[in-house]
Amino acid sequence: MGRSSLTYHQRLEAEVAKWASFRRALLKDEREIFDRLVDGTFRYVHAGTMCPEQEAFKIFIISALMNHEHRLMLLEKKMKNNTKLNGDHD
Repeated sequence: MGRSSLTYHQRLEAEVAKWASFRRALLKDEREIFDRLVDGTFRYVHAGTMCPEQEAFKIFIISALMNHEHRLMLLEKKMKNNTKLNGDHD
């Protein structure tokens, strides 16, 4: 029987596991930030699955950046809506 390839989800989990020592060395509030960063990367597993030739770490980084940009965009929209509600002008 042939050996099957790992799914991207499994590759991502293995990549995150490599950072366990780094995570343990962080302070408690820093670990929360790290965990939030890692959790956000799993949002893009569907896209990472389409790039089997890429290293898992590269996809991890772009996924983290995508999640960060998404959160930034949501905050900007929220701020813009709050500005409009308060009657402020740009």
